[in-house]
Amino acid sequence: MARPREFEYETALQGAMDIFWQQGYRATNLPDLLQAMGLTRGSFYQAFGDKEATYLQALDFYDACVVSKTVDMLNQCNADDATACLLPLFQPNGKEARGCFICNAMVELGSENRRAAEKANAMAGRLRAAILGVLTRCGEGRGERSPSDTADLMLHLYFGKQAMGKAGGSSNDWEARLRSLL
Repeated sequence: MARPREFEYETALQGAMDIFWQQGYRATNLPDLLQAMGLTRGSFYQAFGDKEATYLQALDFYDACVVSKTVDMLNQCNADDATACLLPLFQPNGKEARGCFICNAMVELGSENRRAAEKANAMAGRLRAAILGVLTRCGEGRGERSPSDTADLMLHLYFGKQAMGKAGGSSNDWEARLRSLL
């Protein structure tokens, strides 16, 4: 008979996501992962399989916890002004030094791990669709750029801001920048 699980699965997955997000996939060794997850080797292997499977589950967890929350925020924004809806994407959140977990996955593993790339691209696609929804509701993109092109621009700007934040670079006047682009 299998022993009952003696840990909270989501808490362990949160720990995995945090350590991978902070250190990256390659730099995270098994002892670091076990400590972050609060698991023994046996519990880890039984519940999660291996490091790669855990990383992929951490990406899914990020999608469920972070990306879904962001998409919901964008979809529920009722402002008439797209800048007001998009500005929260660019505001400091205390996690700038980590960058964006999606960007980190794309840069570190995107070219060599098809499943990680697919998950990262799917999350980026969900963010882009929510940004496009904001632009469409607010009537943006009628000038030189279509709403679709503007959504691409905003998504890339967001990812660039996240990448620069990881290196300590950031801008404080995102509202003016967004208004100039919209």
